[in-house]
Amino acid sequence: NEYNPLFTYNFIGNAYFEYKILKNLTLKITGGYNKIHQRKEVFFNSNSRGGHRYTNNKVNGWITNTERTSLLNENTLTYDVPLKKGHRLKVLGGFTVQDNSTFIDEIRAINVPNEALGIAGLDEGELASATISKTANGLVSYLGRADYNYKSKYLLTVSFRADGSSKFLKDNRWAYFPSASAAWGFGEEKFVKNVKWISSGKLRAGIGTTGNNRVTDYAALTALQITADSGYSTGNTPGKGVVPKTLGNPKLKWETTVQTNIGLDMSFFDNRISLTADYYYKKTKDLLLNATLAPSMGFLSAYRNVGSVSNSGIELTIDTKNIQTKEFSWTSSFNISFNRNKVLSLNDDEPSLASRVNWGNFNNAYPYIAIPGHPIAMFYGHIFDGVYQYTDFDKVGESYILKDGVPNNGNAREKIQPGDIKFKDINRDGMVNDYDLTIIGNPNPKHIGGFGNNFQYKNFDLNVFFQWSYGGDVLNANRIEFEGGDPNARTSLNMFASFANRWTPENQTNELYRIGGQGPAVYSSRTIEDGSFLRLKTISLGYRLPNAWLKKINIKSLRVYASAQNLITWTKYSGPDPEVSTRPTALTPSFDWSPYPRPRTLTLGVDISF
Repeated sequence: NEYNPLFTYNFIGNAYFEYKILKNLTLKITGGYNKIHQRKEVFFNSNSRGGHRYTNNKVNGWITNTERTSLLNENTLTYDVPLKKGHRLKVLGGFTVQDNSTFIDEIRAINVPNEALGIAGLDEGELASATISKTANGLVSYLGRADYNYKSKYLLTVSFRADGSSKFLKDNRWAYFPSASAAWGFGEEKFVKNVKWISSGKLRAGIGTTGNNRVTDYAALTALQITADSGYSTGNTPGKGVVPKTLGNPKLKWETTVQTNIGLDMSFFDNRISLTADYYYKKTKDLLLNATLAPSMGFLSAYRNVGSVSNSGIELTIDTKNIQTKEFSWTSSFNISFNRNKVLSLNDDEPSLASRVNWGNFNNAYPYIAIPGHPIAMFYGHIFDGVYQYTDFDKVGESYILKDGVPNNGNAREKIQPGDIKFKDINRDGMVNDYDLTIIGNPNPKHIGGFGNNFQYKNFDLNVFFQWSYGGDVLNANRIEFEGGDPNARTSLNMFASFANRWTPENQTNELYRIGGQGPAVYSSRTIEDGSFLRLKTISLGYRLPNAWLKKINIKSLRVYASAQNLITWTKYSGPDPEVSTRPTALTPSFDWSPYPRPRTLTLGVDISF
């Protein structure tokens, strides 16, 4: 009854030309062309949810064509020459050109009379809308790099690039990004080679800048449009008028990140143990964000360069060869990462930046906040304080009146009844309002990591990989909607089984409110959950047939295997998948609203080589 396919056609072409101008001087020209065409067809017949006779549009549908084209040209000259006594110098210079364009057209029709034709019958219906969108952006870059190497013991790299983006206006179009790094292969030094249990060692350090221009193609410009409702009247003659669609920002410029890094690579005991350790510190300024605006601006949001943030962390990787015999081997790999981000400043010295998430009936609530000195996104709302009980009220006749000294929950005091949700009155002024909003969770995990093991016994091989995240919170918006928490509840929705434990006079729980007692449309700590998890990410078992068997049938190798992904997840999170973010931006992470969980995939396969 619902027809909803997506057809995708993708063409990718790459070619390069390389020519040695001189013995040590090489010219390389690379070209790339990528074209994606997608056609989305949607049709609702009279038996479907979106097209039955009680809907406004009746039988309806639409076709959307999206065409994306990307062109890339890179041109480099490389001078690579070995110098005397182990010295080597490699210098590269060049420029690149990129061009990206998008074209979208869509037609929608309603009241389609002949539904048997399906999508082919849209032309017989009433034209609801016809839209066309065309955007484009370009990038030109000049780059240079010099690499110095002395016997793989001392290494130095210096690079520089200049990038110009059409997304910014003339005065802010170009930005410049230098970087430098050095490495010391101290494992080649004599005083280290004499230490038998050290196999190799390298110390690395680097500093550099990178840029980000990821905003919409015309974010710097104010967009105007003519709609069916945009008009004016001169006398008795109506005329079409142009109204602003988005608010541009001509001061937009490149977002810039400066990163420093110190790293150590070592191996021990004849390379049976390998260690890689890195410490990094990144400071990003002039962040490109679709920032919330004051209502007096007439727009809810616009792209701005907003303040600065820092990211710092430690990353560790340990690889081990635990057992190595002729018939059996066991190797392991362990990695763990600790990252801490912090807001250093906001634009115009703002004390905070709140972010909304559009979903359901909560579009006017702001579940995230960025505050200088704190992580870039923190959950923001009221603290859940249980449920109002009969002891919180005075009974007057057949009515219950909230006692003096017992704070409200954001609703008028006379409307609050036993079983309604209760929020904490943080400033103890006797009422719950915006002054009681506070940080209610942190979506940033304390650490993430993985642990893998590879086993091989004769012709059998086994791989087992675990993945984890610890300490990050998730906002489970599903529980708001499906535990009776939407104040404008859609009565056609079923509820979670947990809603059976709601407050009633016979079940005076302090965990879940009564029907209709969910209070105003606000976020609270009630649906902030620990998103820590340990997942058996991959397990694979294979068997390679003996070569003696395969020679008889002229096959070089044959391996049969079975594998599974996302097999088991251990977590206290109540949703289907704790590794979730359905509004994935830097300001709105770990928001769970009606996603597909990661699939559990089982695979049987055969690898054959002739």
